Amino acid sequence: MKKIRNEFIGEEYFYEKHDSGLDIFLFPKKNYTTSYAAIGTNFGSVNKKFKMGSEIIETPEGIAHFLEHKLFECKDGDAFTLFSKTGARSNACTSFKKTQYWFSCNDQLEESLAILLNFVQEPYFTEQGVSKERGIIEQEIKMYCDDPGWQSELLLINALYKNHFVKDDIAGSVESISKITPDLLNKCYDAFYNFSNMTMCLVGNFDENKILNFINSHISKKYAKFDTETIFPDEPEDINQKFVSKKMEVVTPIFAVGFKHNAIDRNIKLKNFISHELALESICLKSGKLYNDLIEKNLITSDNLDSELFHGPFYKSSIFSGESKNPKETSKIIIDYVMNYVSKGIPEDEFERAKKCYYANTVSLFDKVSSIGSLIMSLNFMNIDIFDFVNEIHNISIDDVNSELKNFSQDRCSVCEII
Repeated sequence: MKKIRNEFIGEEYFYEKHDSGLDIFLFPKKNYTTSYAAIGTNFGSVNKKFKMGSEIIETPEGIAHFLEHKLFECKDGDAFTLFSKTGARSNACTSFKKTQYWFSCNDQLEESLAILLNFVQEPYFTEQGVSKERGIIEQEIKMYCDDPGWQSELLLINALYKNHFVKDDIAGSVESISKITPDLLNKCYDAFYNFSNMTMCLVGNFDENKILNFINSHISKKYAKFDTETIFPDEPEDINQKFVSKKMEVVTPIFAVGFKHNAIDRNIKLKNFISHELALESICLKSGKLYNDLIEKNLITSDNLDSELFHGPFYKSSIFSGESKNPKETSKIIIDYVMNYVSKGIPEDEFERAKKCYYANTVSLFDKVSSIGSLIMSLNFMNIDIFDFVNEIHNISIDDVNSELKNFSQDRCSVCEII
């Protein structure tokens, strides 16, 4: 087991590459009463067409999310019930690029950890169970269809992308999930729930050697070499639509502005990742010109301007979103400010403030066990070490940030509004 320490922030973790291929991260927080454990697979909604060995498999939209639901079902009940008996709070989530299962607890850590490790290794898919779950997920899909925030994001992504599977709703559609069978679920499980494609992290008050021995004793299966490759459709550089609007029941209209960038790699590089996030942080600073201009014009209220680097395998976009009484004018102002920054660069003082805020926000994540665990998992799937991430922030210069801004083009900008 390898010990990695960051002297600057006074934190350390232990790493083990298990014989099965599983990446195990143990992050002790000796004075904490809560522990957090998670296991995830590099498998999300975009991985719907793949090659496993010599076989090419194309699956319905929403199968990664469906598999997440079904994996909680055990032969003797379901994992939620088992977690409730240990007092652990558990859940799971499927995104465009990964699926993650986790729990937090104040005691009975080993008992809860055994539940987590057991159910991810023991899939149990039956026709009856799949049929029952289909009805539950149909209701979830309909619920998200009525969610203005989610609809805004999905509409914008569809305006930006023409072919990439990121266009598809993570949960799929009522029609697509009707095509999901136990056989397809088993194929996806065999393809992506291989420990060589998975990460486990544990954060909290525990003895790292004892807990590693416990984890080793509960990895029961022998896993073959990871032999799955996702097949992505060709995605053109240009956008699908410039503008999209939808009427929904909202108190205040929602706006979303997206800039599509070239994404020729499966994973974004660490330096580019931080430089790009710092560019967005600089543009949206609460002490910055854009934010204050929108506030003064009464177009947004406090905490109503968000930015996001939306990225994954072969897709990358910058998204600005929020609520506004006049979404069209707000979107136009955002685009004008962004293009002005692209042309003239980020002012030095705004960059320095943004860098300090970004670093402070990053370091503050180490105060919460769930934040540490989530960050470790997300970064590991990008082949980035959590301490390398922290250290690299210091190395980013204003030239690095302005270089990332060159990827912004008004010709590849889409606007969405929910009114």
